[in-house]
Amino acid sequence: MKHKIKDEINKHSNPFDIKRKRLYNEISKEMGFIYPCPEYISVKTLILRSINKKLPSDVTTFNEIPNESEYYKTERNEDFMIFKNSDLVIFQSPFQAKLFKKYNNDIFVDGTFYIAPKFSQQVFITRTYVKELNSFYTTSYAILRNKKQKTYKMLFNKLKQNSNNNIITEPKNVHCDFEKGISKAVKKIFPNINIKYCIWHYKNLLEIKKNELCRNEVNDDEKIFNYYKGISNLPFINPEYIMDIFSLIKTKSIEKNSCQFLKFLEYFYETYLIGYDMKIKMFIYLIKFM
Repeated sequence: MKHKIKDEINKHSNPFDIKRKRLYNEISKEMGFIYPCPEYISVKTLILRSINKKLPSDVTTFNEIPNESEYYKTERNEDFMIFKNSDLVIFQSPFQAKLFKKYNNDIFVDGTFYIAPKFSQQVFITRTYVKELNSFYTTSYAILRNKKQKTYKMLFNKLKQNSNNNIITEPKNVHCDFEKGISKAVKKIFPNINIKYCIWHYKNLLEIKKNELCRNEVNDDEKIFNYYKGISNLPFINPEYIMDIFSLIKTKSIEKNSCQFLKFLEYFYETYLIGYDMKIKMFIYLIKFM
């Protein structure tokens, strides 16, 4: 049976399409008429090892990513790797490019580190919302070697060129996290676009910083806890009142001598009240899609 397994695997042109259990069932059914077959668990490792031998060799550096590959083809035999340099690889099928162009009122972007290759910084994804279907669709994947503004700028410029065929069609809004390199790069490529920062990322970053700087004071003091909740909900407040509310919370915290929480307020002021224009209602729009 072992030789039969290897032979069947070698016949497959695409090892990614091989279903291990199905392969075993087909072979055991065929051979079972002649003599008993071993249990699946006893040949599982053999099947996996034989499939791995058919796979392309592992890429260990960014430069080893091939410029051409049979795996860069869609089922329609269309190329979907649209760009590659020493810092960036972009994948976008023709269908994804059409979605990127047609449904451009709102573009959602985010990076993930969990599925990124070891030699890269992140996998960066763009998505769009198709109102008629009430669904989100992924419009591109990219592997980034770094998180530099120039890399993001190149990414958005190539997506723009690929989807528009050099016909300028500006998206209205981009929804992203608070990484300044992303928002600045987007503005360079789409000067008139509105930046909508994500409320989930905002609250998640505040929670991390709260735990780092003032967790005990927030957990042990009800008033400080309420002040913290007030800060986390500032994006939902009329922008004209944000500075007044922040100043009031800071004054009350000074009166309570809440040293830890005051450090948190200093971080918040420098990061969000100065670093980002909170006079713009940049968070609320995303709530419609959640």
